[in-house]
Amino acid sequence: MLVPATTSEPLVVLDLPSAPPVIRATAVPMRRPKAPAVALLVLGVALAIGPIVGGLFSKVASGKQMIDQFAPHMEVDARARYDSDLKTLRAAAAAVDTIYAQQGVATGRFAGLDVYRRQASAIDQHATSLLDRVNRTEPDYRRIADIGGFDRIPFLIVLYGIALIYGACVLLASTRGRARAAVGLIVVASFALAVYPFISDLSSGTKAGQRMLHSFAPMMTRAQVRQLQADFVVLVTADGELDTGFRAVPQTGQPAAAVNALVTGWPGISSDLASLVGTINDNIGNFNALDDVDTLMRSAGASGLESFPAVLIGLGIVGAGLSLAAVPRRRREP
Repeated sequence: MLVPATTSEPLVVLDLPSAPPVIRATAVPMRRPKAPAVALLVLGVALAIGPIVGGLFSKVASGKQMIDQFAPHMEVDARARYDSDLKTLRAAAAAVDTIYAQQGVATGRFAGLDVYRRQASAIDQHATSLLDRVNRTEPDYRRIADIGGFDRIPFLIVLYGIALIYGACVLLASTRGRARAAVGLIVVASFALAVYPFISDLSSGTKAGQRMLHSFAPMMTRAQVRQLQADFVVLVTADGELDTGFRAVPQTGQPAAAVNALVTGWPGISSDLASLVGTINDNIGNFNALDDVDTLMRSAGASGLESFPAVLIGLGIVGAGLSLAAVPRRRREP
């Protein structure tokens, strides 16, 4: 079977219109305010490094340790017990003098009691002054002890500094979208730092802490501890003689009862005195560390420990303000 040959037809030439030119969106010129971003970076570096270089972590931790170790001595029952101890010591001192006079006890017969009689008034004055100071300071002690996370303040400052460094770097180098996100992060961190003093009772606590430092200062010294320890040695020697050789001296009535109250109550009295003096001695370094924080704030131009809340609030405001000022903006067309 034969297939008929096909004839090829010429292709029709189409006249198509030219394609439109591709129009690319031109980048909107941006203006990056460098001054606030650089200031934000400098502030962040200072806050991230300053607490470490200045030893703020260890100083605040030492202060917190002192507050914790004084807690048992600030309890109502402990302070009432100290007051009862002093009354027992006063009554016994007067009773010994009375018995000496009534029985004509010769000076030198009981050397330890002779020293006790000469120093009883001064010992009572030292102990009374110490107890009065503890009682007066107790309300302020409670306020600073109630601060939530007092020892976390350096961590907050350092973390805030790191957030500022990150945000400043983004504002200086990244796109406008990322810059806005970084500013949002800084604003949130600034708000958290600024409200921390209010949610942690830091405002009232640091004022009380500064008063506590001033009140405790006279007793938190090596000289004071040595004096209290010397008084304790005199009392130990006197009690030993009252409980041994002095029993041979006739004693009746109220003087005898007062001496017996001291002898029988001495284990508890000596435990109270040793515990309180030991706590003072063990925390002199911690007290000085907390006092250094107060001094550090003053050297920075603030008004001491009580200015901590204002400093945190101020840092939060400054950080947020600098970040908002550093947001990249569209450059105005001439």
